[in-house]
Amino acid sequence: MTIPPIKDVPPIDLPMRQAESCKVLVVDDDERIVDVLSAILAHDGYQILSTREGRSALDIISREQPDVVVLDVILPDLDGIEVCRLIKQNPKTHFLPVILVTGWAARARQREGLVSGADDFLNKPIDPFELTARVRSLLRSKQLFDAVEANRHELEQRVAERTQELSNAYERLHHLSRVKGNVLAIVSHELKTPLMKVKSGLGLILEGKLDPDRRADVARTVDESLSLLAYRIDDVGVFSDPSDLRLSPVSVPALVTGAVEQVRILRPRQDDLIRIDLPKGLPPVEVDSISMTRALAHIIDNGLKFGGEKPVDVGASVESRGVRLCVRDQGIGISDEVKEHLFDPLQQGDASSTRRHGGMGIGLALVKMILDAHQIGVSIESAIDQGTTVSFVLPRATLPLIK
Repeated sequence: MTIPPIKDVPPIDLPMRQAESCKVLVVDDDERIVDVLSAILAHDGYQILSTREGRSALDIISREQPDVVVLDVILPDLDGIEVCRLIKQNPKTHFLPVILVTGWAARARQREGLVSGADDFLNKPIDPFELTARVRSLLRSKQLFDAVEANRHELEQRVAERTQELSNAYERLHHLSRVKGNVLAIVSHELKTPLMKVKSGLGLILEGKLDPDRRADVARTVDESLSLLAYRIDDVGVFSDPSDLRLSPVSVPALVTGAVEQVRILRPRQDDLIRIDLPKGLPPVEVDSISMTRALAHIIDNGLKFGGEKPVDVGASVESRGVRLCVRDQGIGISDEVKEHLFDPLQQGDASSTRRHGGMGIGLALVKMILDAHQIGVSIESAIDQGTTVSFVLPRATLPLIK
């Protein structure tokens, strides 16, 4: 069959995509007509897909996702009207433009084609200009629809993301509200306790009715309470920003000794339960000595708090990365549920432990923040009623060469 010439066809003006990226599916039971229509449309640069059967057309549509379908009404298996109906019933292809091609004998079925959802009609013999113009028009409509759909999906995604952000922000605010309540309750109680001891002790001393031994005991209690009050206030200050580090070479025994001295402030009557076993010849480590000493003190204090009046062992060993410090208690242990939130601020485990042992709930959170600032990980091994071991590796100090 001779391909009719195409004259006076305006250039293709697609809103977004080039013609070369657009797919047109031609479906006709006559191979010659398929060749002619394909040649006409290929002249404009489209990618041409073709078939002579209705079921095959549906498979191609599902697989290739064409932009326009030029569909003959008369086909050997499913007729074009049924194929069009199936296309429009499928939510995935509902908006795929379909041009129904009818011969003289099938023009009476155009009403059925409209009912089936056809977007346009062409009558045989097909005029090349009309075919090109209608395909171009439907391509523009399809691409504009695709652009609107893409914008809609993008908008929905942004709305979903924004909704999630707002939800997360609400959860954070809700969490911070709970934290604030805990802060007010815990700090008020924990700071008020030593303060009341100081007030009570000073009152007894000022009354002047105490014998010398009793007065000495009360004065010691006042002194210990003042030291504890100062330490707790420092905790709150350090907790607000533990990342201001001044790294320098430090000896491990000095760190441990400093930490034990701080524990004596927190638990003045339990320091004899701390057992230190450090091997000789430990290399120096490079840390901020002030914050790291405080972190180690809180770990030891936590071991004493939950150790059930049993000794807490502090040890060390040399590794390739540096020196591993280990603090092991023989106390109640930590459940997996509590371990998951152990380093969260103002978490004190279960309510019964809180009542028995007290504490501000920021000690281990402060430990984690200090170790994180040093980029040091922490390991916790624990078993219920068998104790807990907390360990971490301090980086080896790089000392300058002495020439």
